[in-house]
Amino acid sequence: METSDGMNLYQEAQDAASRSQRARARDLLTRLLRTEKNNADYWLLMSSVVDSRKERIYCLQTALRLDPENAAARQGLTLAGVLPPDESLEPALPIRRKWKVEIDEGEQLTGFRKVMANPVVRLTTLLMAGVVVVGLILMGIFAPKGTIFGPRLTITPVAWTETPTPTETPTPLVRTPSSTPATVVPLWMLLDATYTPAPPYVNTPHPLTEAYRSGMKAYERGDYESMLAFMLQAQRQEPEVPDTYYYVGEAYRLLGEYEMALDSYKQALEIEPEFAPAYLGRAKTRLAMKPSTDISGDLEQAIEYDPAYGEAYLALALYQFNRGESPETALETLEQGAEFLTDTPEFYLLRARINLAMGDSVAALEDAELANQMDRTNLESYLVLGEAYLANNKPQDALEILLFYGRYEDGNPLHWALLGWAYRGVEDYDAALESFEQAVDLDRENYEAHLYRGRTYLEMGEIDEAVNDLYVARRLKPYAFDPRYWFAMAIVADGRLQESLNLFDVAESMAASDQHLAMVYYSRALVYDELGLTTQAKADFEALLELPVDAMPRIWRVKATKYLATATPTPTVTDTPTTTLTPTPTRTPTITPSPTRTLTPAPTDTATDTPVPSGTPTPSNTPTPASSASP
Repeated sequence: METSDGMNLYQEAQDAASRSQRARARDLLTRLLRTEKNNADYWLLMSSVVDSRKERIYCLQTALRLDPENAAARQGLTLAGVLPPDESLEPALPIRRKWKVEIDEGEQLTGFRKVMANPVVRLTTLLMAGVVVVGLILMGIFAPKGTIFGPRLTITPVAWTETPTPTETPTPLVRTPSSTPATVVPLWMLLDATYTPAPPYVNTPHPLTEAYRSGMKAYERGDYESMLAFMLQAQRQEPEVPDTYYYVGEAYRLLGEYEMALDSYKQALEIEPEFAPAYLGRAKTRLAMKPSTDISGDLEQAIEYDPAYGEAYLALALYQFNRGESPETALETLEQGAEFLTDTPEFYLLRARINLAMGDSVAALEDAELANQMDRTNLESYLVLGEAYLANNKPQDALEILLFYGRYEDGNPLHWALLGWAYRGVEDYDAALESFEQAVDLDRENYEAHLYRGRTYLEMGEIDEAVNDLYVARRLKPYAFDPRYWFAMAIVADGRLQESLNLFDVAESMAASDQHLAMVYYSRALVYDELGLTTQAKADFEALLELPVDAMPRIWRVKATKYLATATPTPTVTDTPTTTLTPTPTRTPTITPSPTRTLTPAPTDTATDTPVPSGTPTPSNTPTPASSASP
């Protein structure tokens, strides 16, 4: 039985939904469902205010399970294609009645009253009104986001501070890379309680302006239309303070009204030229309007005018990282603002991505796990966590977390590429290739899909396919180490040992870590040895042994030491021809493979993901080379 407080909250939620304040309605219903999970009415209303189709279906299915006779839930699932149409219902023949209405002769009806006195007209009008009402309700539930019935929403809050201890991520129910199930638990249902939003960075007291306080409350609950209305009112009441103009700009930005937002930020800066938040807001708006815009100037000014503005450091580091600047540059910027960002999950999420790009897989995993624990409603954190598991050679953990991500987002090519690499890690090659195919179908220029599929083909012995994919990966990222190195390994597997030497030389020039150098020295030394160039092989093995011990598997050092102790130098040193590889992704007919391939790239070390060319025993505990894949 509903309490009076519950009834009041439910009425507020209904009012909020009717005014298109979906974030407010969702928050109220979440609070109600914490105490009354078996109320079908709550779930039915929730289905009209959630973000995604999958969450909508989940809410409707729950409502129907709790109330099997709920016609609205059943009709909603039918319209969504989850339930078949109810064929048991047969249309009834119209009932013909003889309408007879006696009108008092003393009262003569005229105009509209005369028309509405006709029973047929009255009935038709009521039926049409009913159709319109039902249509509006269904449009509110099933209209796509971005229309007047589905306002733009942000999935993840900008900054959160976790109050309770969150629940553990459930084990995924699916194990195949094909279509994801329709039933999905909304991310907010994984929490014991809702997160408490962190206080806004700009929150100047306005004791005489009630509109300002109301606007801030609307901002915190994600009701940007109400926020705009209140802040415009506050702006009229206090026209000489910059923060009201700033928050008007923020409301316009969050509503997608970018030109109006820029005008508001400009007015804020005219009042206070050193008002740092306006520079950050302007940078975000300009980037949203044109992704190629250089916004570094605005972000640097925000930091200059307010050195304690953590969000400005975060935005600048993210901009530097996404623009392709060196990961070290982005990390340096991020660390400068670290003391102001330690309570922000976005800080750890970005640092995890940067560490992945730098090859520090251990630090990346620590940050990714922390970011996911701090905000389990941030879908991106599951993707980065899955990639971090892969970089640490934990394919089973990666598989579970990536399958979980796929239940909410199945249109991200990077997700499918990482999922394929996870399947490859558990030796399910059919599922891996299916996942890679999904990634390429979504984006034929997806670098990770071609890189990971090429390496998978290499392990499977499908050399032509491996050469094709790794050639494409090298074209997509011409200055990255991984595609250069693995393309060289594919050429080795194709029997073109002499050609591979030039490719290894280029890969060496692009090495970003000791692990990268170890991979080149070891693999190239084996090629030299196979070609009978003992002096060059010894030089590479000596260079390998000069690297730190943790830069390579132990077995590589053992093999190098043994080789140096027994190898006999060649009488004369033959200069390596500088042939140029013709950029054709398939095997050229003029090149004949070596009759005996004693050097082929064996499957990667199952414990370390470190490349182990053929003839090398697989170590049990070895360090992990850098991974260049990043979202």
